[in-house]
Amino acid sequence: MSGLPAGTAPDELLTLLGSRRSGPDRDGTAPDDVQLAAILAAATTVPDHGGLRPWRFVVVRAEGRQRFGDALVAGLVGERGPDLPGSVLAKMRGKALAAPAQIVLIASPRAGSNVPVWEQVASASCTGFAVVLAATALGLGAVWKSAAVLHTDPVRAFFGAGADEQLLGWINVGTAVGEGVADRPVPELGELVTVVEAGPAEPFVAPEG
Repeated sequence: MSGLPAGTAPDELLTLLGSRRSGPDRDGTAPDDVQLAAILAAATTVPDHGGLRPWRFVVVRAEGRQRFGDALVAGLVGERGPDLPGSVLAKMRGKALAAPAQIVLIASPRAGSNVPVWEQVASASCTGFAVVLAATALGLGAVWKSAAVLHTDPVRAFFGAGADEQLLGWINVGTAVGEGVADRPVPELGELVTVVEAGPAEPFVAPEG
């Protein structure tokens, strides 16, 4: 178990994977730079075929959240026109203000690589869960969010997205709301998992207890 953090028991890691804190407090405290460094370093440990690092991150906090909100609203107006109700615009702007900080996930595939683009985007997608788990391990609230306007020019321009880059959403991070709770019940694994051995594939049966 040499890959585990010092003093961390394997069952604690499984508990972390199986349950996560609720979302961050809207008016709570953003992670400090030490916490951010730990979270972002964890994100770089995801599977990465070819060691391409086909991802990058943008941290949005303080007044940057208002500018992020402006970009979201501009994207929405560009998509649906200028006559939207104020409540609709406020709801979109509020996405950028729902936590003290956001960590934006950007897939940045490496052109000319023999690693397929879909694999590179899959690697970038893994960073989102790594960010959530690392933030949770630090006692923070974290939740992966998105918006229908991420593909629009104002939002892409705000994050400096290149032509081949994809915005994969963002992680709201900050002081946790309430106690850690299970995010959702564990599904019946036999409905999702089959096992191939000597004969035809059969549903996986989890041991009781």
